[in-house]
Amino acid sequence: MTQAAIGFSIGVLSLHGWFALPTLTTILMVSLLGGGIALFIRFNYRYYAVANVIFGSIAGIIASYSTTYHYVETVKQVPAMGANITIVGEVDSIQNVIIPTDSFDFTAQASLNDTFTLTTPLKLRLFWPQASAFKQGQRLQIKAVIRRPYGRVNQAGFDAETWFVGHRYHGRGTVVSAVVLDADRAVYELSSVSVRQQLFDRAVALMEAAPHRGLLLALSFGVRGDLSDHDWLWLRDSGLAHLMAISGLHIGLAFGLGWWFGKLCRGLLPESPCLLWFPLWLGLLFALSYAWLAGFSLPTLRALFMACLAMLLLRCYVLLPHWTVLLFALALCLAFDPLASYAMGFWFSFAAVAVLLFINASNAPLPDMSIWTLRWRFRIKQLFVLQFTLLLLMLPLQWYFFGGFAFAAPLVNFVVIPWVSVVVVPVILAAIVTLSFPSLSSALWTLADHALFPVQWLGEQTLGHWLHLSSFWLPVGVGCVLLTALLRWLPFSSFKVLYISLALGLVSWQGWRIQTINESQDTSQKSWQIDMLDVGHGLAVLISRNGRAVLYDTGNRFPNGSIATSVIEPVLKAQGIRYLDGLILSHADSDHAGGADFIVQRFSPQWLRSSDVRESYLPCIQGQRWQWQGLTFEVLWPPKRVKRAANPHSCVVRVHDGLLIGDDGKRTEVLFTGDIDAISELLMARLFPMLNPDILFVPHHGSATSSTATWLADMTPQYALVSVARYNPWGLPVKSVEQRYHDKRIPWLSTAEIGQVSLQIAPSKGQKQNRIQFESARRHYQRTWYRSLFVPDAVDVRVDE
Repeated sequence: MTQAAIGFSIGVLSLHGWFALPTLTTILMVSLLGGGIALFIRFNYRYYAVANVIFGSIAGIIASYSTTYHYVETVKQVPAMGANITIVGEVDSIQNVIIPTDSFDFTAQASLNDTFTLTTPLKLRLFWPQASAFKQGQRLQIKAVIRRPYGRVNQAGFDAETWFVGHRYHGRGTVVSAVVLDADRAVYELSSVSVRQQLFDRAVALMEAAPHRGLLLALSFGVRGDLSDHDWLWLRDSGLAHLMAISGLHIGLAFGLGWWFGKLCRGLLPESPCLLWFPLWLGLLFALSYAWLAGFSLPTLRALFMACLAMLLLRCYVLLPHWTVLLFALALCLAFDPLASYAMGFWFSFAAVAVLLFINASNAPLPDMSIWTLRWRFRIKQLFVLQFTLLLLMLPLQWYFFGGFAFAAPLVNFVVIPWVSVVVVPVILAAIVTLSFPSLSSALWTLADHALFPVQWLGEQTLGHWLHLSSFWLPVGVGCVLLTALLRWLPFSSFKVLYISLALGLVSWQGWRIQTINESQDTSQKSWQIDMLDVGHGLAVLISRNGRAVLYDTGNRFPNGSIATSVIEPVLKAQGIRYLDGLILSHADSDHAGGADFIVQRFSPQWLRSSDVRESYLPCIQGQRWQWQGLTFEVLWPPKRVKRAANPHSCVVRVHDGLLIGDDGKRTEVLFTGDIDAISELLMARLFPMLNPDILFVPHHGSATSSTATWLADMTPQYALVSVARYNPWGLPVKSVEQRYHDKRIPWLSTAEIGQVSLQIAPSKGQKQNRIQFESARRHYQRTWYRSLFVPDAVDVRVDE
């Protein structure tokens, strides 16, 4: 069974390597071939373990294919380009008017449109300003524009499409109007609003004025929508963000409280064989109830699976190693939902438990100490070792998902986890249980709120203690994991201090080496790179060379964030860029300059340029020219600076490397155009008749007011790049404009179709022109089976290399 569980997990996780969904014939052929090999090994060589792993892998592949095929067919019900439809269904998420939100989960069960039919219910993520007024369980008739769950795709930052897959969303949409079908019923009638929603509303009403309401709701109902950006910042920097996801720690506490209460009750009642297992059953009931309050999230399911397995084994008097129980829980979780591995919580949940089991297995047993102070000192030492080992072994996951780690986490968790476990969570559970007694429950919520004051205070002391790691540090992280694991089995324990010292020296040397390489690069290096980030509607382009970078435009700004924080910062950190050498703003529109303040504050550019009057900004006007890292920047437009730069005043910059390869060689030119219009294009065409860039940024996102035939008449760029949102309300890019580029056989690279576009420009040996190597996030380093499902009309771009 153990080998089969291993094989099943491997088979399901192989889904991450599928670039496209295989056909049923392929799956059958692989299954038959694998089954034949397994039978041959089993009966001819008696390698039963290997055969069981193969059989388990086949079962895992079939399970993942079946689930994925059903998911794909369900998503395909949503038209590729979206549709305006009327649907009937049920609200899935819990909300409250006190907690503002603009999105909610909705299960569409029927369609009222003749042209759109539903054969399978759709799980949708819908957006509406009045979303907080809905209640979980209410049936709604909604008119909405729904689309497939498309999202921005970049080399770093939040991957919305993977998140949609991991949470089984089939589409997203915007609500036009909504009607509650059961509005005539009482608000809290059980047939209408869910019991969980009712408990949530009662709890929110009792803690409405609590300073830590967001933390309380996260720890009780798993609802994190009330946490502010400041809360998330100190939670991240302190390494306490894991406490805000109800997981094994919380479920284990609930199980322990239930077991303790059951044991107390059993001691007060007459002895009976029926009460032998009462503490365990009550503990499981407490754990199940807490998981239900949290909405049966993935970490809670993992903890429940482990609790149920442990209880079943105890009930059957079967003793298995902890690793085996974890492995069975992993297989059960993947069997329950093969797509669960696309959720970040899946990896952190199982990895954390695996690390804890590893530490527990390698810890020395508690020595026989008669003095209690010595025993406590030994325990405290073990807890410190546990926290630091957790930090090291979880480092690769932290880097992969968050791009860094909180180096103060071991110390903070050493203090906070016992406090939250012993004080905060029990009080919160008591407050939930006593919701029917408002006065008592309110007092308990107040007590829990006060108990969170030291948690927040300690967390806020770590603000700024988050260490971003670029991809260069990945070998160091993997090395830390391997070294930490090997130290547990190294002989000559008295020399472990020497081993650790050597390891720290190696890590320090690697960090110094990386820093030295980045700083010692000179401007004679030939290659440079252009990254047009996928920012939706707007523009943000990174020009990088020798580990240094200049940013052209900063994307849009929103009420609750900006492109600069969600896209640009993660990409810069992933590339190891801590500071910017320069920032150029094409014009003042929010979709181009919305994140300027954040970029200036966070990355401290050495120089700033814009075509309008801004404090501390140098002018970006026609005739200016400067050098940077061996590249030449020339400003072609506008002719003068204005008070506020609109589209026609966009700062048009030509960047070239000035390389001459051979006697009649040609330099590589890139033209950044901002949002210039037809008149600006005409005037520039007269001023610069020889203008013919190798890489052209399509003006104004491909609108009908730009990219005129006159402008393009004498241009033959190798690539035309356009930054545009896939479902923008302006219909950009205009089909006629796009066709104009296709007619001239100019490759069209759109972020709406292929995500982030990266062009590396380098000399090509033996060629008279530089070599431009093209990569895209959606087609290259982020390629997987669901990308083409969400963007089915994206075309492959052929690049001659």
